[in-house]
Amino acid sequence: MQKADDKDYGLEALEEIMSVMESGKVVVIFAGYCEPMKRVISSNEGFCRRVTKFFHFDDFTSLDLAKILHLKMSNQLEDSLLYGFKLHPSCTVDAVARLIERETSEKQRKEMNGGLVDPMLVNARENLDLRLKFDCVDVDELLTITLEDLEVGVQLLSQGEKD
Repeated sequence: MQKADDKDYGLEALEEIMSVMESGKVVVIFAGYCEPMKRVISSNEGFCRRVTKFFHFDDFTSLDLAKILHLKMSNQLEDSLLYGFKLHPSCTVDAVARLIERETSEKQRKEMNGGLVDPMLVNARENLDLRLKFDCVDVDELLTITLEDLEVGVQLLSQGEKD
């Protein structure tokens, strides 16, 4: 939390939070990546004493990511970029999990975690648009994302990582 004048207000903010925590009537939840959270909590001895419960959540596996992808495709909101689109029957949870495992690195999955799914789907939809012939009139074909589209979608994520 730095202002334009380069004054760091982070410690001030922690002191203010600690004063609220003193009463014991408030539950405060801090969330973040493991290492930065360790630095924040260890930055003040009093803070360490007041923060006593920790929950660590493992990164998503390829199977978890495939399940998230399926959930997103089956629970679309009208304002979603994917509204109305569906997955081809070949895009089973297991097939998508294998695809993610094969086409992404462990580092990429760890860094992107759940954030991998949305850009993968958007890239896949864009590939669908490019793949279809201009005169395609089959509505089902126009709205069906294939395993090939998902493969290109996830490969584009890796290309962006190399650029």
